Amino acid sequence: HSAMTGELSLVGQVLSVGGLKEKVLAARRAGIETIIAPPANRPDIEENVPESFKMGIHFVYVDNVREVLLEVFGGDPVAERWKDTLKY
Repeated sequence: HSAMTGELSLVGQVLSVGGLKEKVLAARRAGIETIIAPPANRPDIEENVPESFKMGIHFVYVDNVREVLLEVFGGDPVAERWKDTLKY
């Protein structure tokens, strides 16, 4: 199970968000194993989210929607649909 937290700009860039401590805890409770977040939030996660909240969760930091799609869909053919349409 994966979850992405953040916001996308109109051109597909992943923007930072707040409340990550609570979001990580909620993801853990929901059985989420991977969290996709913007790199700008890495310090917040590393410094402000207790290690006990992060146990068992893999964090992936992405800059744009293309990286999100590749992370979520991997080699699935659906990922190829956006290959030539996304700027990034």
